[in-house]
Amino acid sequence: MKKKKKRIFAELIDKYRGKGCEPQCKYFGECGGCMFQDIQYENQLLLKKEYINSIFDGICRVDSVIPSNPYYYRNRMDMVTAFGKKGLRRSGHYKHVVDIETCAIMQKKADELYSMTRDLLSEIEDYDYLRHEGYLRYIVLRQARFTGEVMINFVVSNPENRLQFVIYDLLEEVDSSSIILSSGLADLNYGETFQTLKKGFITETFDGIDFMITPNSFFQSNSEIALQIYRKILSFTKGKVLDLYSGVGSISLFISGAAESVTGIEIVNEAVEVAERNREDNEIENVQFICADAGQFIKENNGNFDTLILDPPRSGMNPKMLKYINEMSPEQIIYMSCNPSTCRDDVKQLENYKIDFFEAYDMFPQTPHVETLMKLSRSH
Repeated sequence: MKKKKKRIFAELIDKYRGKGCEPQCKYFGECGGCMFQDIQYENQLLLKKEYINSIFDGICRVDSVIPSNPYYYRNRMDMVTAFGKKGLRRSGHYKHVVDIETCAIMQKKADELYSMTRDLLSEIEDYDYLRHEGYLRYIVLRQARFTGEVMINFVVSNPENRLQFVIYDLLEEVDSSSIILSSGLADLNYGETFQTLKKGFITETFDGIDFMITPNSFFQSNSEIALQIYRKILSFTKGKVLDLYSGVGSISLFISGAAESVTGIEIVNEAVEVAERNREDNEIENVQFICADAGQFIKENNGNFDTLILDPPRSGMNPKMLKYINEMSPEQIIYMSCNPSTCRDDVKQLENYKIDFFEAYDMFPQTPHVETLMKLSRSH
């Protein structure tokens, strides 16, 4: 299947590149962060539309892909620091880092902050992730689109602060900053918060609902597209809602006004704590969050929900989970996915459901990735 997907994409890229266009980023072709900057944005949307329809052939189809700002949209960028360089890995080459001064898909305020930080950290020892030696592993930048708040975190290999005097002036420019400890051999851009240098979180706002974003918590990479999707989910919401893989509670809280009640299930304890804080800060009473494995919860609580919301990881749903969902048989299922292939495979396993709505969104311009949203209703 992976080989087939690569072949389809290669054919579509050749088809839609046409005469091409001038990439906005000077690192394009070297850096592995983007693939499509030499394709006109209108053609990128056509390419993704055709790809989606090939994946869902015989099941459903989309007429178009909802566009995004093609540049300066990303809420988060993780810049690796290794081999005397700061940037992103070379396309297809894990052992090589492209030294990047600025990034055309990162939001502008965060991009400016990154450029400033590079110079300040020039004397700080980086980390050789092949020999597992050194100190600074990643610079992680996050920016909230609608509030403009920015966060910068430093992922380090040792439980010590070598940055304090170097970045002292930088802290005046940011809303939040932390040192994150990742001391193992695995190449991870997250870990335990070793030291909070400033505040420890930023806030994003969707239609009056505030969301606290902490260093390790997941939040959608493109807030403008995420908001459009959340508004659509809100329009479908009714009755008692079960939100699996609820993360920091962004969907659960956003749709709470249209629901009788919402139960969010998330296995990561830190995310549940943030979700509960978000619920309290927004004074929302009809939502509860439970720290539990989604499969185990739905196995033991397979009734009394009218709407089931799914936003699983790229790997999709476990077969046992799909079995439990069929046994639960909610009136409607809303499935948000960042991987069309696993979404298709999962939907095929759902019994007695018909697709009422299917839409695709360009959550990740300049890359092959695309987000889909599907609503399914139980056949009576």
